Amino acid sequence: MKQNTGAMFFLLLLAVGFNPLVAQEREDRTLLPSDQMRAIINEASGERAMHHVLELVPYPRVRPRAEYEGNFRESDVMVKFASEYGFSNVEVESFPTQNRLWQPSQGELWMIEPQLRKLYDIYDIAISLAGNCETGEMTAEVVDVGPGARSDDYAGKDVQGKIVLGSANPNTLQRLGVFERGAAGVVSYNSLRADDYPDQILSASISANAPEGKKPGFGWAIGPREAREISAILGRGQKVVLKSIVKAETFPGELEVVHATIPGDGSTTQTIAISAHLYEGYIKQGANDDNSGCALTLEMGRTYIRLIKEGKLPPPKRTIHFLWVPEISGTNAWLNKHEDIKKTMIADLNFDMEGIRLSVNRAHWVLQRTPDTFPSFLNDIGQSMMEFVAETNRERVRYRANGYRYTLPVVSQNGSMDAFYIKIDKHYGSSDHVTYMQHGIPALMFITWPDMYYHSSQDTPDKLDPTQFKRAAVVGIGSMSVLASAGDEMGLKVAGESITRGSARMGESHRKGIGYLADETNGTNLYQAYKEAMNAIRHQANVEKKVVSTAAVLFESPSDGERKLAAFHPLLDRRAAALESEVEAFYRLRAGQKNVRIAKLELTSAEREAARISVERVPLPGGGGFGAQAAAIARANLTEAERTALNRIPQHMNAELNILIGQKKSVLEIRDFLSGEFEPLPLEDLMGYFRSMEKVGTVKLGKQ
Repeated sequence: MKQNTGAMFFLLLLAVGFNPLVAQEREDRTLLPSDQMRAIINEASGERAMHHVLELVPYPRVRPRAEYEGNFRESDVMVKFASEYGFSNVEVESFPTQNRLWQPSQGELWMIEPQLRKLYDIYDIAISLAGNCETGEMTAEVVDVGPGARSDDYAGKDVQGKIVLGSANPNTLQRLGVFERGAAGVVSYNSLRADDYPDQILSASISANAPEGKKPGFGWAIGPREAREISAILGRGQKVVLKSIVKAETFPGELEVVHATIPGDGSTTQTIAISAHLYEGYIKQGANDDNSGCALTLEMGRTYIRLIKEGKLPPPKRTIHFLWVPEISGTNAWLNKHEDIKKTMIADLNFDMEGIRLSVNRAHWVLQRTPDTFPSFLNDIGQSMMEFVAETNRERVRYRANGYRYTLPVVSQNGSMDAFYIKIDKHYGSSDHVTYMQHGIPALMFITWPDMYYHSSQDTPDKLDPTQFKRAAVVGIGSMSVLASAGDEMGLKVAGESITRGSARMGESHRKGIGYLADETNGTNLYQAYKEAMNAIRHQANVEKKVVSTAAVLFESPSDGERKLAAFHPLLDRRAAALESEVEAFYRLRAGQKNVRIAKLELTSAEREAARISVERVPLPGGGGFGAQAAAIARANLTEAERTALNRIPQHMNAELNILIGQKKSVLEIRDFLSGEFEPLPLEDLMGYFRSMEKVGTVKLGKQ
């Protein structure tokens, strides 16, 4: 691209009044005013967040007995910093569990033949020994079973009393090798990215509960490079003998939760939560997953407290609860105990894996939205803040007259100068935000993904980037401040954000629907594409009406706010009707091209039948889930076609499907909801799934 000439540059300066940043600041807006965002940017420290990580998990280590008899190291670190920074009500709460805690004090894996060599030691790589191994020493020959995940992998191989080497996870190798075929132990080289990271070891465990008459044995997790070397030796016809040495003990089970608050001003009983998981089991100690989230939220609280004291941010109306927990189980235990606080919570911001350098990991910092079954204004607060930081931290060519730089740099002295790579994505579970939503509290998750060191021996502090921490802190503090201090004025501002962003989302559903028609090359399927397009728009319109209404909770009188915001419902219906008219017009043009008859929207006989069939989850004894053993027995009684039907629902729809089953909807309503949120789901696939699930015994189909 050519450089601007001097004359053009002069005219450009005249056009913006010799103050080019004014135009940029007007474009780059978010929910908080510019002075508040600048105050947050100036105070938030990526270096401090890094320091927290280095105090929490300087390296993955073997925990001493003292931590199981008192507080764990990470809990004490969080309490120390939170107290120093001025958090209130800082405490450690312990919740007993039935599962005992396992901790090794010695773990060594040796090669005895063809050469004497120590392969692994837990004091070198703490997670190389699979969890729940028995205390003892065992020397045995190795048998390579390839993947080791199917019975066929063991055909013709005698593993009795030997060590199974396979690429399946240790638990699978234990079940097939130890429990079913009498192996002494297993060595797994299960890996997410074996070619890129051949020395990476995944955190894993084996079962402590062996079938009657069996022993759990032992399990080791080793790197793919080491496994390939052992496999090559075996392939040359040589014998490989390994020796496993394990010394371990168990302790009473507990979930250790660190809790602190920043008190509100007493004007409302509403509260919000800021969450991150401090533990994911006590053996695995990940720097990014998720000590980074705990380190970040500490820094968010420190910055927020200081800026309030200095008068640079408004004081919170709502008390903010900071929860640093054992993932999911700790959150669930705390919310169940504190029912009175849970009832006051209007939102949670969950931070899970926040600190890795994005460019090195080919990653984005991702906001996982609430699902369509849980519409919320919360998504738009998070997206507004993320996009503000991302846009001002990328070099934009249209502003190069102002210099080759970021508009409003959010960088750390010891961090990267990368652009801020972000992504707003659909809901995904597997973290504490899901638990909050299960308790009726809207929740977002912020996460770096992919993480090349996920759940592995290489999740260490050297992979983290102070600049990423600083940017995540700015987004988190901005979002937290909006939630904590919002009244009528901010409530309406947030509602406006949801209305306008909702318009964009409806536009996306419109684009998706038109795409169905445009991509349909078979004229006989054009009518079905038309129906799917109309369904996508109607689905999104219904979601957006609920999103707007949820912002009422931020008003001083939520009921009054809901009444006022309801005025937008008919306007959203009119917008949907206009988009539907465009879809219909496009359908007519497409039908003309394909020489097919134009048909009016109406239900097929199969759809009418599905509309009359209700779906209900079957309550099980004791209120528990469908046990793995019972499910396996029930599935074994299915025909091949019925088992196939269980796998026809795309994996990314499963979480929403599970929620919809509990809402007493018809089969057709569920199909239309899933197709509107994601992509068209054939009715016959969903019907077959439910018929099979009914036979398994987890759902009941009835008549509406």
